[in-house]
Amino acid sequence: MKRRFLLFALPLLGVMLASCSQIDALAPVGGAAITSVRNATYDVLIDKEIAILVAPQCTAVPTGFTCEGSTIDGRSIVAEASADPPYELKVLVGNEVLFDGTARQVLDDAVLEES
Repeated sequence: MKRRFLLFALPLLGVMLASCSQIDALAPVGGAAITSVRNATYDVLIDKEIAILVAPQCTAVPTGFTCEGSTIDGRSIVAEASADPPYELKVLVGNEVLFDGTARQVLDDAVLEES
């Protein structure tokens, strides 16, 4: 009986532990503007093949949004965006500007790539 229990419990425990590390990256429900900025930031980082240690977390600031995270080699990830569409966005890794444009354009380009 114990063996049968372990056969079912161990895989379930593995799935539960694996999902814990992904909890911080889950998007909050709602907040279309901040979600657009965060998704565009992630798309830029993925497109540029940046190895992420801490996924950028975005917060609202008086001028719009700021997202901060880090790479596996210790460089900071900073994204800043305006408060209004199309969300002027600048993404930096360390001192290098990876992107300077609009979040809307990044998201539109991502949709076109999937078509």
